[in-house]
Amino acid sequence: MAIQSQKNKWLLYIAIFFLVNLLLSSYFLDIWPTPNCVSRALPVLAFSEDKTLQIDRYADLTIDKSKAGTHFYSDKAPLPTLCMIPIYELMKLCGLDQVSSDTGRKYPVYIGYPMGIDDARDYTIPRLIPIFIIGGLVFSSLPFALIVLMSFIALHKTKPSVSPVLMAMLAWYGSFIFVFSGTFFNHVFAGLLLLISFVLIKRKNYFLSGLALGLGFLSEYTVIAAAPFWLICILIKEKKMRHPLIFASGILPSILFIALYNWLITGSPWKMLNAYHASGAFQALQHNYGFSLPSLKSIWGLSFSGWMGLFNFTPVLYCIAFYIILALIKNRKLLLPLETHCLAIFGIVFFFVISSFFTWWGGWSYGPRYLIVLAVLLLYEGMLIISRDKINTLLFTATALFGIAGAWLAKATVVYMVPFPEYDGFFNPFWHVLLPDLFAGRFNANNALTAFFNISPQTGVYSWLLLYALSLIGLCLLYKKWFPEKIVRL
Repeated sequence: MAIQSQKNKWLLYIAIFFLVNLLLSSYFLDIWPTPNCVSRALPVLAFSEDKTLQIDRYADLTIDKSKAGTHFYSDKAPLPTLCMIPIYELMKLCGLDQVSSDTGRKYPVYIGYPMGIDDARDYTIPRLIPIFIIGGLVFSSLPFALIVLMSFIALHKTKPSVSPVLMAMLAWYGSFIFVFSGTFFNHVFAGLLLLISFVLIKRKNYFLSGLALGLGFLSEYTVIAAAPFWLICILIKEKKMRHPLIFASGILPSILFIALYNWLITGSPWKMLNAYHASGAFQALQHNYGFSLPSLKSIWGLSFSGWMGLFNFTPVLYCIAFYIILALIKNRKLLLPLETHCLAIFGIVFFFVISSFFTWWGGWSYGPRYLIVLAVLLLYEGMLIISRDKINTLLFTATALFGIAGAWLAKATVVYMVPFPEYDGFFNPFWHVLLPDLFAGRFNANNALTAFFNISPQTGVYSWLLLYALSLIGLCLLYKKWFPEKIVRL
């Protein structure tokens, strides 16, 4: 009876932990008509009105579009948009699609400030706002909360010297991944699917691992780069061809789907829509989909630069690297599983693949958004590696808090709409964009308190910090009270 009671308590804690993190990750909304989000939302609206994915009627609303034949389409990987279509139909049945011409226009919108637009609220598209909000919740906030939950459960099992609640919630909210929660983008969703695929390989559930990887590919095309590394890992692990074939059979439905999707639109099953990009600025996509060779500028820019460096925008990676290097210096065996070694090789290759993309910086972005799927894997597995050793709580917390400061400043002001430098030399969004916006009072009005209770944007963005601190303290205390010995194993 005691074991059953402990199990029920654990399940209750898991539910509380998940709901709290879902609230924190969906607190900030994203209703701004940025090209990426609009490109994903327009096919949803077009299908609802005309039962087509063609966005001809609305093509002027976004530069992120492709032109195949005489028709315009979204240039994005299709899964989030296609999944949003039935969700939007359900929203319409419930009356959740209703908006007025003033929706989203009560407070100033400052994202156009670098372009000389002091207030961009007149550029908002009220009809798309319900799609933005629910799309951001389903494909970014929910996946982010699930990633934090998966990390917490995995850390709980390793019995780290630092509370697994503290490790999970500090690391993930202290990363640029959190900045993209609540946005109708594909990166966090694809990151969750790739993480699930990786975890399922560890559990030897190869078909579902392939299925998750395939769905990740339909959400973000570059995810498919993990397939050969997962296949090799399975082959080395099992030493039989049957298991890699099972994994491949899980990917196959997604490959067949994208082939059919491409064929119906472009006339070729192997020609992706983004190769037909309609903007002259993206014509490089017509040649090898914009990939060539990495440069020193892109390698530095995506690794350690103050502008887009992965480590600077996920600073807990510095802490992880420190403990791994320390272990190697002390000649202490890390005893890493085969999957971790394959992940490391994949990470290096994937990094150089993105470095070779012609817009490797990802446009206006807080952090290297094309590396989000890699950051998810590195942060998850990296914390598991160092959790098996004694961790300095102060060091871990300090690096995470640096990331939280940057992520919160982004959420409080421009979110992911950080312009790329207009000059050569040192550029850091923290100093050159976020802090100036904060001190100038250019606060993001797209937060729960402002949107639903008409509280000032400034109060709304600062309230998230209080809510986060109280949630972290509360969950830590409850965990310590309910599981002092961390004996639960599920």
